[in-house]
Amino acid sequence: MNLPFLWIILPIILSTVSLLIRKKALLYRSVLAILTFLLGISAFIIAAQSSKAGFALSSSEKFFILGRSLIVNYNDLPLVGMIYIMAFFWIVSTFFYFPNAYFPAFCVIYTALNIASITIDPFLYSVLILFLANALFLPVLSSGSFSHIAGRMRFLVFQLLSVFLILLAGWILAGGEIAPVDEDQLFISSVLLGCGIALWLGAFPFHTWIPLLAEEVSFFPFGFMLTLMPMSGILMLLKFLNNFAWLREYSAFYPALQYLGAVMILLGGIGAFFQKSTVRMFAFVIIAGIGMLLCSVGFIPLVSTDLVGAWLIPFAIALWSISVAYHELGGAEVGQTIENLKGKIFDKPLHTFLLISGLFSITGLPFFSGFASNIFMLHTVSESNRIILFSIISGEIFLLLTCIRLILRLTLRTEQKLMIPDKINIDRIPIVLVILLNMFLGIFPAALFGRLFTVIGKIFPLI
Repeated sequence: MNLPFLWIILPIILSTVSLLIRKKALLYRSVLAILTFLLGISAFIIAAQSSKAGFALSSSEKFFILGRSLIVNYNDLPLVGMIYIMAFFWIVSTFFYFPNAYFPAFCVIYTALNIASITIDPFLYSVLILFLANALFLPVLSSGSFSHIAGRMRFLVFQLLSVFLILLAGWILAGGEIAPVDEDQLFISSVLLGCGIALWLGAFPFHTWIPLLAEEVSFFPFGFMLTLMPMSGILMLLKFLNNFAWLREYSAFYPALQYLGAVMILLGGIGAFFQKSTVRMFAFVIIAGIGMLLCSVGFIPLVSTDLVGAWLIPFAIALWSISVAYHELGGAEVGQTIENLKGKIFDKPLHTFLLISGLFSITGLPFFSGFASNIFMLHTVSESNRIILFSIISGEIFLLLTCIRLILRLTLRTEQKLMIPDKINIDRIPIVLVILLNMFLGIFPAALFGRLFTVIGKIFPLI
């Protein structure tokens, strides 16, 4: 049994072949949903069994391709399983909400390529794989009646520039893993790496492609891409830190990430509050979420990788909730404003609550999955820097005001009355499950977060 082949190569092959039966929509989506579910569950089971004494399973952790190796070991499997379970929920939602025939297969391909980017050696090739994944996924984003291409062009240009800068930084410090680094080289490579990561994640001041792209593409696949892309970027950054001692010990690196993340939270909150366009509003909410992930990396010297692990699941839940709910409430029409959501709670109460719960998770409000992560972050920053604390709290206040503004529109009185359906449609089941998971993690965060902290700590032991 070859672990990289099973969790990376095989899903890519099967999902590519499944495109041949895409016109048989039910069979096509069912096959891919079952595939991602089995990949996710089997990863958890094998990881759990491997931790037991006396476990013996003949398996290879390396797969060689084009002179490079993909390495997946038992410590990686829980994270791999979590990513595939996320993909499973996205594919299940396509049964009801997003009819594009190519999305389910490219969802699996994009997921497998993102996992490959985390596991490839030499790890500098991670950024090339991520760029390939984004380029392949762009046609799915472009489905629908969207004529403008400025956002898509800016997205591709920024991604290509980030690849160049990150690879250049790695080339300058090719021997940095084992040899002392010259101060000038250290400074130049840090600047190049920082600019490359900022371009990649849409960090300030390179964030403009996120709201611009959101206006030009279907929001549902956009939400999927903006779920996995920042998470993969953060994990790639952790891999840099794990492999390069000079980067871990560079005094300006972690404070820079803290300030950058705080600025993005503030920018995202203010930007979301003052938007009339709903897709731009949610794009700025995503920017704030990426800021929280960056802040969590910046506080690694204080809390190790625990804060990173604390934000991964709330971020993923929030983006799935917002994407699915908005696709149902706002539809696929171009130029939707917040006024179009007026009174939607009376028409579609469950989707309305799903949307609000996703926003509450990013904001870090009580009883939702982001609450414990937010308290953890605020407690950490309160002991280190008041300016960053003020910026984060200010950004979260604006996010809260955005939630209130949206709730007022959603609950605005119309002639319609609140309708309770006579029967439960099957599409409500994943929505209810995600809402319950969101609230469960808000009330009992230790049930899952503690295990995730351990998993990430084992994957990146040197941080």
